[in-house]
Amino acid sequence: MREKTFNLKMLGLLFLFKVWGISLILAQSQNISGQVFNHLKQPLSGATIAIEGTTTATQTDAEGKFTFRNISLGKNQLTVNYIGYQSQTIAVDNKTSSMIIIELVPDSQALGEVVVVGYGTQKRQDLTGSITTITPKNFNKGVVGSADQLLVGKVPGLIINRGGGDPTASPTIQLRGPSSLTAGTAPFYVIDGVPGADINVVSPEDIVSMDILRDASSTAIYGSRAANGVIMVTTKRGSLGKAEINYSGYAATENISNRIDVLSASEYRSFLEKYNMQVAESEAGYDTDWQAQLYRNGISHNQNLSINGGAETTKYSASINFFKNQGIVKKNDLQRLNGRITLDQSAFDNRLRLGLMVSNSNTFSNHIDFNVFNNAAKFLPVSPIKKDENYSQYGGYFQVPGRTNYFNPVAILNQRSENQERNTTLVNGKISVDILSGLVFDLSGSLQRNRYDRYYYQSREDFDPRALGIGYANRTATKGTEKVYEAVLNYSKEIENHNFKILVGHSYQNSIVNDGIDAINTNFTSDALGANNLGLGNPAAGFLPFSGFPQKQESILISYFGRINYNYHSRYMLNATVRRDGSSRFGANNRWALFPSIGAAWRISQEAFMKDQKAFDDIKLRVGYGQSGNQNIVPYASLLQFGVQGNQFMYDGKWVSSYGPSSNANPDLKWETTGMFNIGLDLSFLNNRIQTTVEYYDKKTEDLLYYYTVPTPPYLFNTLLANGGSMTNKGFEVSISADIIKKQNWTWTSSFNLSRNQNRIGSLSSNVGNLSVAERYEYFFGLDGWTQQTASIVKPGLPIGSFATFKYIGYDATAQKTIYEKANGELVTADKLSAITDYQVLGNALPDFTYGWNNAFTYNKFDLSFFFRGMYGNDVFNATRADLSRLPQAATTNISVIAAEEGIFEAPIPSSRWIEDASFLRLDNATVGYTFNLKNRNYFRNARVYFTGQNLFVLTNYSGIDPEVAFTAPNNAGALAPGIDDRNYYPKTRSFLLGLSLGF
Repeated sequence: MREKTFNLKMLGLLFLFKVWGISLILAQSQNISGQVFNHLKQPLSGATIAIEGTTTATQTDAEGKFTFRNISLGKNQLTVNYIGYQSQTIAVDNKTSSMIIIELVPDSQALGEVVVVGYGTQKRQDLTGSITTITPKNFNKGVVGSADQLLVGKVPGLIINRGGGDPTASPTIQLRGPSSLTAGTAPFYVIDGVPGADINVVSPEDIVSMDILRDASSTAIYGSRAANGVIMVTTKRGSLGKAEINYSGYAATENISNRIDVLSASEYRSFLEKYNMQVAESEAGYDTDWQAQLYRNGISHNQNLSINGGAETTKYSASINFFKNQGIVKKNDLQRLNGRITLDQSAFDNRLRLGLMVSNSNTFSNHIDFNVFNNAAKFLPVSPIKKDENYSQYGGYFQVPGRTNYFNPVAILNQRSENQERNTTLVNGKISVDILSGLVFDLSGSLQRNRYDRYYYQSREDFDPRALGIGYANRTATKGTEKVYEAVLNYSKEIENHNFKILVGHSYQNSIVNDGIDAINTNFTSDALGANNLGLGNPAAGFLPFSGFPQKQESILISYFGRINYNYHSRYMLNATVRRDGSSRFGANNRWALFPSIGAAWRISQEAFMKDQKAFDDIKLRVGYGQSGNQNIVPYASLLQFGVQGNQFMYDGKWVSSYGPSSNANPDLKWETTGMFNIGLDLSFLNNRIQTTVEYYDKKTEDLLYYYTVPTPPYLFNTLLANGGSMTNKGFEVSISADIIKKQNWTWTSSFNLSRNQNRIGSLSSNVGNLSVAERYEYFFGLDGWTQQTASIVKPGLPIGSFATFKYIGYDATAQKTIYEKANGELVTADKLSAITDYQVLGNALPDFTYGWNNAFTYNKFDLSFFFRGMYGNDVFNATRADLSRLPQAATTNISVIAAEEGIFEAPIPSSRWIEDASFLRLDNATVGYTFNLKNRNYFRNARVYFTGQNLFVLTNYSGIDPEVAFTAPNNAGALAPGIDDRNYYPKTRSFLLGLSLGF
């Protein structure tokens, strides 16, 4: 009993000791509570509060409140984080109030983000112009062969279209509509301050940002080269710290996304039987899928390795990139090897800064003859690929002599070869000196050297008459240089809240192009050497081997420019620029021109009367006007030139080349000038989680360069390049970005852009010799029976890309005739129509709207993104469908499934029957990735794997291969007849890739 009592006493003492210990601990700890607000005094839900040096953390509730219980007494550091706001650290101790009030300041990264502008940088909050910045996190994903593809669909008003899946093709680019008739529409690239640099010299992995200058008040600083907008490309440089090595690479498979829907062999036989038609016995008896004979699954890959690092005064970076893109058509591919080195050195306490960048790009490409597509569609599916010895002169390939424009597509593919090599080297050096406080002098020089080689050969067995039995070879080798020297003086001064920046500069550019040779030869005894030895040919007497020789051309551009920026308290901003350019490309009377601009901005949200409002975090109104020019014409275009004519003549027993005028002189030839008014409104609200920009612009281009037909005499040549026309583009653009979900381990950001442009031709009349053009018809079809038939009309009051053709009403099944409507409303059959006289304007190739929608998600270590883009209201003239609708000729050429279903046995004529709505919505790319946690790894900094699908689907009513037809006419016919699908469309690809990124 006594033992039991003793045990109870011991248990009681232990209990008292335990209670006393807990009480002592509680007496040395405390609870910490607080509430987190934004700058508008609104509570922030989901803010993360962590105690430094511990693993203890919590998040605010719906009212922005948080509590830590039983925190040890002493000094603690609380770190508060919330996406979109600056981090804040707060010291707490036993004297701290039981309720801490924390007010977070918006992270002004979006406003304070540095934007690259002409000859300098500015904070985004201080911009007066329209500039869009795209960084790697927003770049397009997938098999990307050139940097411009990173921007497709990402920038309002910027249309980039490669017009098919050819890996060797260059895209067509328009910013805020077409602005020229003949002088090109591509934007001007500035790479790390080097104006006019080749964008292909930069690997996409080396790009830090791309700033697109969209309005004239932003681009006028580049004067005569900026009418189509400017794209500023900033690349990676060395950084302070130990060397970091990064690797990124992917492997991809690509396949055809869609093909021309023509009759198969069995369907073709059924069609012939249904309509009691017969094919020649020599052409029948086989089952051949001609399109399948052309295509393959392409394998592509990209490998990039880079290193960067540096000390306080010396920083360096280097990268090497290898890209191989195997086309989905056999024998078609592109390989590119890029290398790049940068070195930055500072001295004298950073008052002297030296920079050097050397880039080199080598591209090797194998091209195909686009005639394979048309012939693969219309060659009879019951004909063989090869046949007996009777076809040995064609290499055994089956051909049909005497049939016009009818070639075995497999023979074309295998008996013609074209490969090209391009080498571009860019060297840029820069010296910056801080002369006085705020006064900086920059001196830079760059050299870009281009070398181009082309080898083209047609076999002696090629069915083409110019090559059959003799072969045909063409070899081109040219080089060119771009030398740029620029001196810029910058002065900045801040007086209380008044900030001034003044810039003056001088630029000199010397360009040499087409310095080389272009030669052809024929009558070879063997195909063994192809185009590698033109001397083995034995051409007939009078043959001109150098008739297509390149003309070495040199031009000089000299410029003086200046800019003044004024900023009061980041509330009122004013920007004014002026540039005076002198170009040797223009006439002696008009070589110099002045390009001014002015822009202003008002941050309304900074005004005192806006302090109490809580709806908006930032409001800025921008307005600007400026002029820029276009000098994209060949040198010597203003001069009277002579060249070799097409024929030789016998003189003194020898064949002698004849010479004659090849262009007329025009001493008054001058710049195209584009003036643009722009007004924009920038808004951010809901704690900066939503940012919106709305723009309106009115752009007018005058003194358009245009080739006019002139009489001979008095002119020596039948065309004259002169100024005189005008064109307008008006439109609006909207862009919205939103942080929809902002949690510590879960985020969702979304961005959307929409743009509308209305183009109109104002005049086509010239200022030389009273030359006037009421209208002009563009793009002559090459379809059989469509002699002198055109697709488009260029006329004052109409937009570029207007289709002018016969108006199709429908098909009269009783009369078995197609019916058309004349302009006066009369309904007639095809035989009653007269070309041009009965043409009507029926559709346009330019879209009413373009749009893009991007979404990005992260959840812990996973990430997901997808991007939609599209166009609305654009039409396409489907000449491919027309050519495959020749039912009366079905015994000699294949037809489309649509034509067979329509059953219209009448020869097709150009009409609105072939004009189709090509509006589309495309899932351009989608990516899912996983980032590994490598904090405890000795050699790895980061690692990520990802899987991407590209061109996953497209929604459209267009019946052709793809609705996204290039904004230039086929066969290099120019920009006046866009939106034509003329039989030789390289199908777009659908790709899937697996990628890996590593940091060491």
